[in-house]
Amino acid sequence: MVENLDEFKHDVIIKSRKRIELSGIEDVLSYDEKEIVAQANNFGITVEGEGLKIERFNSEVGDLIVNGLINGLYYFGKEPQKKKKSITNIFK
Repeated sequence: MVENLDEFKHDVIIKSRKRIELSGIEDVLSYDEKEIVAQANNFGITVEGEGLKIERFNSEVGDLIVNGLINGLYYFGKEPQKKKKSITNIFK
């Protein structure tokens, strides 16, 4: 169990799967049209989707706004997780 939840303080607003607004973001580690990886204080966030574009990122305030079709939002520890290969990729 997490002892200090203030370390993970941030907000997420998803509007009609077409826009996501995140607060508490320190840095954007990588981005393209299908995936944006961002770093917060003690954790990371991956936004997956289609046609993703960063509308605004302000590291001083910690705001990140992304437009596009939002398919998923994932949390990870301090280091991004490597994606596991699917079973179909193993036999190619």
